[in-house]
Parts: sequence; structure tokens; C-alpha cells
Amino acid sequence: MSYASWAIRFVASLDGIITVLSGMSNIQQMEDNISYMKDFKPLNEEEQRIIQEAQRIIGHSATIPCTACHYCVDGCPKQIRIPDIFSAMNKEIGNGQAEEAKTAYFNAAAEGHRASDCIECRQCERACPQHLSITNNLKTAAKMFEN
Repeated sequence: MSYASWAIRFVASLDGIITVLSGMSNIQQMEDNISYMKDFKPLNEEEQRIIQEAQRIIGHSATIPCTACHYCVDGCPKQIRIPDIFSAMNKEIGNGQAEEAKTAYFNAAAEGHRASDCIECRQCERACPQHLSITNNLKTAAKMFEN
């Protein structure tokens, strides 16, 4: 099952929920949503246990909880690819993949669009639905990868 199916079924299984909205970017995502909502089945006890364990693990993670929605990029005057930079950081922070992280960073951060090019306007933070401290994380990225 897709990550989206788990997320939507989790929310739809909660008491008092009558509507679940899902952002979709293409026909395949729409078809995925339709496939498990057409004949909706709430999460069973085993699935709920799996989600609780995932929540516990994620709650202890030092990674950046960016969902890669890209809302932050649209308003960035420097067009910094923030989600891609955070993904690179998470390779090192979460998995210890230092070389892979550095490669991913430099693939994401072209000259003039690097973490250190951030002008701290905080437009990205106002747009972020996760309320991440993007500016501080970009400073950390610059220290991680550009020094």
C-alpha cells in the first residue's frame, strides 16, 4: 500500500472525521486514492500498532520533517531548492550517508542557489505547512556541505 493510503486511512479511521482531503499531483495518485476509499476499511489493530511504532521512531529522529511540498520554494527570491537540500541533510543525519549526502546537496544546490545564498527573508517559513525553522536549517546545511 502507498504511504498516502496509510495516511488517509489513518485520518479517516479517527472518530468524528467526515471528510478527508488529499493533495494529488497526477492521475496515478487519484487512482490510488480511489482504490482504497471506494470500499473504505478502517485501520485494523495491527496497522494501528505499526503506525504507533513509526510515530515513536520518528519522534526520536533528528531528521528534518520536511514533506517536500515545495511551498517554500515558490516564494524564495533565491529559488533555493529547500526540500532537496533537506533531503540531502537527512541522508547524513538520519542514515550516516555522508558522501551520498554531499553529492545530493551539490546536485540540488546550484551556484547562486545554495543554502548559504539564503537572505533570511523567511518567506519560506511563512509558507511552510510544517512550520519548520527553514532559515536555521539552511545555515546548518551550509556548515555541513559548504565548508
